[in-house]
Amino acid sequence: MQVSKRLIVRKEIPIDNSQDLVNSLDVAIAEYHCNNKEFEKGLKVYREIIPQLVDAERDQVVNKYINFALQYAQEMSKDKKWIEAIEIYRDIMKFSGFPINVYKNIGLCMKSIGNADLAIKFLKRFEEISPDKEDVYVYLADITYSDIKDNLKAIEYYEKALLKNQNNFSIYNMLGHLYSTCYQDKYKDKQIEYLTRAYELAPNNRIVVKNLAYVYGKFDEVQKADEFYSKLMYLNPTHSDLHSYGAYLVKHKRFSEGFKFLQHRFMKEDLGNVAFPAIFTNKKKRWSMKVDITNKHVLVHFEQGFGDSIMFVRFVDQLKKMCAKVSLVVQNGLISLFEDSKLGVDIYPESEVPNINYDYYIPMMDLPIVCETQPDSIPFANGYLRVPKTKINAYRKEYINNNDKLKIGIAYEGTLASKETDRDIPLRFLYPLMQLPDVEVYSFQVDDLTHQMDRIPEDAQLIRLGKTFKNWEDTACAMMNMDLMVTTDNGVMNLAGALGVKTFGLFNTIVEWRWFKTTGNDIAWYKSIKPFQCPTSKAWEVPVLDVMTEIEKLRCKKIAKKIKEGK
Repeated sequence: MQVSKRLIVRKEIPIDNSQDLVNSLDVAIAEYHCNNKEFEKGLKVYREIIPQLVDAERDQVVNKYINFALQYAQEMSKDKKWIEAIEIYRDIMKFSGFPINVYKNIGLCMKSIGNADLAIKFLKRFEEISPDKEDVYVYLADITYSDIKDNLKAIEYYEKALLKNQNNFSIYNMLGHLYSTCYQDKYKDKQIEYLTRAYELAPNNRIVVKNLAYVYGKFDEVQKADEFYSKLMYLNPTHSDLHSYGAYLVKHKRFSEGFKFLQHRFMKEDLGNVAFPAIFTNKKKRWSMKVDITNKHVLVHFEQGFGDSIMFVRFVDQLKKMCAKVSLVVQNGLISLFEDSKLGVDIYPESEVPNINYDYYIPMMDLPIVCETQPDSIPFANGYLRVPKTKINAYRKEYINNNDKLKIGIAYEGTLASKETDRDIPLRFLYPLMQLPDVEVYSFQVDDLTHQMDRIPEDAQLIRLGKTFKNWEDTACAMMNMDLMVTTDNGVMNLAGALGVKTFGLFNTIVEWRWFKTTGNDIAWYKSIKPFQCPTSKAWEVPVLDVMTEIEKLRCKKIAKKIKEGK
């Protein structure tokens, strides 16, 4: 039977346009992806659907999004994908009610990419609004110490961190170390208290034991220092630890052991950008001190600083008696000075080493071991370098004023190493010398690293000799035309002592390891240098006042001599 098409009625299926169901489907898809760790897909769907939601439903979905986004950001951080994590955190911050931990997390990510300033800003924001902020003080302290290099602020944060971290040995250790670094001899009780507490909590921690040994040694509590250095030897010490022990031993007059431990200087883990001469990588030719060198040609090689070369070249004369021949390799700036000093050895620049046919080499600072030097047997303490009179006179004629005034040479700062160990004196403390009548003050600074000479007052007269120095022999010629040198612990001071020039040495309270004697009329290594030491760290006004008193005596003697001679 045929049915007419006109009698068929089409039934339309209604289209459901409910956006709610579509949204619910999208939310389910987003949640599914995130639960399966497909965060990029899931978070992308969340970001598309959230603008279409309203009221309570929107708040609920936003909370899910934030939770998943936090998980993803944490995974990125674990994988050290810091920028990706920051981008996720930044997106979270677009929504109200995001967890305040986001500030902390962004701060830590910023630290990881080297942006310490922004890290501090986010962590401080977290500190401002967090009800439980003690943990952030640890992060703030770490960043302030390691990145910002503000040790005093780091101390403040670490001490706040202790409120809820009273069993954290690392915080106590850092506080002891920072108090020691920042205040040197001050707050001795705090230094020892914090480090002792760290030791009680972690008695076998190598760094804690080393720090405690160092602090006791610094304050000359030898029995305690020996106790902790002895324990350090059983805690797998690093080369830096062993070098530190060597410095302690030499500082306390135990040369035989001390200089041997100081040989670890070439292998220290914290050398950073410090580079020793290339020859020291050739271990086959380094003299082991066990091989007979009676008939050998020994090469003595400089290490780093000019001051060290000047100080330790004194031992070459003893070494000559132990072997057939000695050659000396030093920095270019010292060659003419050492040649004119008639040391009795061939002297070369570093570039000539490949052309020298030697048997063994010795690093210059190992010579006290070779010569079996003791504190009471330091050779040539009265001086061992010299400059021809003709050169001294020629220099005087060209650069030194021809008058009867007392001539004083000064050097107030050394290299970066001297700044790190607080050896430099701010030039302002020496202004009184420049204001004395009948006195001329000459600066021996080749480089005015901190531009202090540009800021001296109008009534302080200072003659800049440093710019005339082409090498260390020029410096020596200038020095030999002075009545007195006043200098901190640097290369200039070593040169003055090596020349036997009358010198007043300015020392901070805590001195470098080699200066085991800083009282009396000399410093043992150099008899012509009289020490003047700060009673407390950086209290430079005290030794300068003593120096002024001594200079006044010299000035009066010079005046009396002029009167006697009828001038």
